[in-house]
Amino acid sequence: MKYCSACRVDVRDNWSVCPLCGRQLTLKPSPDSAGATGMPGSTASGKEKIKEHTAFPEIGLRFQRKKVKQLLTVVSLFAILLYFVSQSIWRFRFFGLEFVLFGLMVTWIMAVVLIRKRRNIVKGIVYVLVIFSLLSLYFDYIFGWLGWSLTFAIPILCIAALLAMFVMIQVVRLQAGDYILYLQLAALMGLLPLLFILMDWVVIDLPSWFSVLFSFLMFWSVLLRHKKAIWEELTKRMHV
Repeated sequence: MKYCSACRVDVRDNWSVCPLCGRQLTLKPSPDSAGATGMPGSTASGKEKIKEHTAFPEIGLRFQRKKVKQLLTVVSLFAILLYFVSQSIWRFRFFGLEFVLFGLMVTWIMAVVLIRKRRNIVKGIVYVLVIFSLLSLYFDYIFGWLGWSLTFAIPILCIAALLAMFVMIQVVRLQAGDYILYLQLAALMGLLPLLFILMDWVVIDLPSWFSVLFSFLMFWSVLLRHKKAIWEELTKRMHV
């Protein structure tokens, strides 16, 4: 455990400087060593100071990516093993191993993106939407173009992304400036299925119409409600 005398906080993990003030951290002696060496921590007043300084909860300041990778690895191996066991028991083909691998790849990508963008979950959802849409197009192409990516995958992903953003905004209580542009970007992407309908690229129109209608309502409701916040964010990011 390390200690910052300026901020009076304990710092866990492998930090050499304080993440709050940037000053050099010192190694905090244990209570036993402090009492044995006659340091101030052995006195009553010293104990009170140490107790006061460690009033903050001991929370790791860095995300434990190693545990996430270990868990995902175990889940992936178990899923592949379960696939082969099912094949050996029932003796017929449910679906190809490539679909299992595709699902695992999507899971890994989702976990990595949300970990890297965890400080801005709405932005992470936009990344996931774009990546999954491109992946669906790619796999639809390599497995023989059937149009399921345009007919089902992308419209459903757009609706799911907007719903996920709405839920996260309500749960996390984000400020308008933290999510407004990403929400509008996702709504604009949800209007793309209209192009699929006009170009006759889809087999069934209903998923695309749902995506277009939902995105249209979301875009204009947010625009009318947060017009000022949208303009402020645009001027801030474009340095107008």
